[in-house]
Amino acid sequence: MSLRLLAPEGRGRARIFVRAPRHLEDLLAAELESFGAGKMQVRTGGVQLEADLTLAYRICYRSRLASRVLWPLAAFPARDSDQLHAGVATLPWPDLMTPGATLAVGFDGTSRELRHTGFARQRVKDAVVDVLRDAWGARPDIDPVHPDMRLQAVLHRDRVTLYLDLAGEALHRRGWRHDGGEAPLKENLAAGLLLRGGWQSGAEGWLVDPVCGSGTLLIEGALIAADVPPGALRSRFGFESWSGHDPQRWAAITAEHSAAEGTRVRLFGRDQDPAQIERTRAHLDTAGAGHRFELELDLAPGRLEDLEELPGPIGLITGNPPYGQRLASDGALADLGRALRRRGAGAPVALLIAAAADTVDRDGAELLRELDLPRLERHPCKNGPLDAWMLTGSVEAGRSDGDDQMPPQALEHATMFANRVKKNAQHLARFARRVRTTAYRLYDRDLPEYALVVDRYGDALCVQEMAAPATVDPVLAERRREAALMLLPNAAGIDPAAVHFRVRRRQTPATQYNRQQSVGTAPTRAVVEEDGAHFAVNLSDYLDTGLYLDSRGVRRRIAALSREHPGTRFLNLYAYTGTATVHAALAGAAATISVDLSRTYLDWAGDNFSRNRLDDRHHRRVRADVLEWLEGPGREEVPFDLILLDPPTFSNSARTRNDLDLQRDHARLLDAALTLLAPAGRLLFLNHARKFRLTWTPPEGVRMEDITRATLDEDCARGRPAHRCWQLTRT
Repeated sequence: MSLRLLAPEGRGRARIFVRAPRHLEDLLAAELESFGAGKMQVRTGGVQLEADLTLAYRICYRSRLASRVLWPLAAFPARDSDQLHAGVATLPWPDLMTPGATLAVGFDGTSRELRHTGFARQRVKDAVVDVLRDAWGARPDIDPVHPDMRLQAVLHRDRVTLYLDLAGEALHRRGWRHDGGEAPLKENLAAGLLLRGGWQSGAEGWLVDPVCGSGTLLIEGALIAADVPPGALRSRFGFESWSGHDPQRWAAITAEHSAAEGTRVRLFGRDQDPAQIERTRAHLDTAGAGHRFELELDLAPGRLEDLEELPGPIGLITGNPPYGQRLASDGALADLGRALRRRGAGAPVALLIAAAADTVDRDGAELLRELDLPRLERHPCKNGPLDAWMLTGSVEAGRSDGDDQMPPQALEHATMFANRVKKNAQHLARFARRVRTTAYRLYDRDLPEYALVVDRYGDALCVQEMAAPATVDPVLAERRREAALMLLPNAAGIDPAAVHFRVRRRQTPATQYNRQQSVGTAPTRAVVEEDGAHFAVNLSDYLDTGLYLDSRGVRRRIAALSREHPGTRFLNLYAYTGTATVHAALAGAAATISVDLSRTYLDWAGDNFSRNRLDDRHHRRVRADVLEWLEGPGREEVPFDLILLDPPTFSNSARTRNDLDLQRDHARLLDAALTLLAPAGRLLFLNHARKFRLTWTPPEGVRMEDITRATLDEDCARGRPAHRCWQLTRT
């Protein structure tokens, strides 16, 4: 056994690890530096540093952010459970623990042999207990909640480092909390929020929490302002049962720092639950209000809607508005935003927001839009298992009590969007007449502040908002979007009721075929014309309308090739609503087959066929998985002169055995489709995948060329190409 003892007796210096909540590592490092720490390495979930026992004690006593301070005992190989047990058993446990001390063990990490942390934790505990039972004649008691000594094992690359958790209980348990009510905020996460917001020792303004719950933020704020060390409130630490504990050093640490005398802390708190207000009062008493610090307190039950004038000067407005189990009613964030704009305009703010566990589809941007406070800096964090965000900055100033109205500056800013639409409309109307279409793209993210795509379908508009990048303030983006939608109908010359709006976000397998929510009161279905063909479009129910405008140039090429070669046989793979088939048939294709797995789209294609008077006897629709059809029944078909292969980026369905991943499967698709291509025939390979990379090489006798630019009309040629298209010709 290659055991390396590190610092089991607490002498000298050791490489300790200080844990903290995720995403607070930068604040922790700054705090440790203020305690005298030297060179540090910031890791995920904490900071590693060289420290002697004095510095480790200081961190336990004074850190507001640390969760645990891990002092290394030993390191050893642990490729399996037996080696793990043997390594732990090698340590001199009778010399490290005091008789009668209770024990708890934690374990992090997995390997091929140690796959379950619960089992590994049990093996560590068994090894310690076995050694102590042999030495003392009795086994120590296990207390996972309030242990006298807590060990933490960390497995990495078949090697375990065993630590002593100096605090025993997690350091966020300060000792002042009796009953947190529902879902209390951890104290060190609360301290991190306040420190991010600029609250510091000696703060003189009011700390305001209009949703104070059981008072966690108010009490942590009071301890910070009065410079009361968090450890001063704890009754015991785990290291007191460790043989390496040095009581004199510990006494020196507790004596070197005391709260600033005469500090006056001002706290304002409201909560709609009177029981939470009483909990806050009790917690303030336990935390030392009146003897550790002087307190000026304004604490009472109250709803956000009734929030009165706030006392001044305001040092910081903070809050952890309800979510998850604490969610009392819908609209809590909107209520908070209105209350702060009404009563706290211009004041510094630090808020913690999170999505409830049962609303995993909500992200930070959506929560911010509901809060409706712009220009707040977002800091990701974790609140228990939930993704959360710390918001810091200042409450928006300059909006009146009627703050649900559109801010004038947003409308003024949106004027440049309206002017661009008006200019595009004049130019593209001429283009539309030239190419004989009533469906065209009017605006495509021309201005970076307005990430909208505006498509005109006859006398209606379909507006899609593309998901903004994380760097864009979602509140300002929403206001700009709302202002743009107000000005759009007039700029485009369209009835406001005929504007249909939806948000286009990255689709998942579970949502790609869902019906969409749309804003608009005019009929959601329309018929448009494109170069002599007539197509039904749906402006609201699905993510796409039934007619890809950017593919107009591809359809025109299919019609031209069909016209040049009378009697063409055309195969439309992933046919969607059959628009390419209609163009081929109207241009003279003698026979067509349209293959798609969706009954909805094939029925839609059938409607388009009927609308353009196509004879089903010569223009068949086949419901099938395309790849399965190509490699199965499709082999029996007479070769085709013209093939369109237009697969989705990703598709899954209960009606097929395998999912489709375009990047993974495109070579197989192309090979299968080529087996049905007649001599001198052409295959158009079209896709809309933004990150697609063509890795397939055409076989001998097939020429391939990229014709993307030639297939994009001017209304869809702005910016990054909306699709990629290759033409394969059998020579």
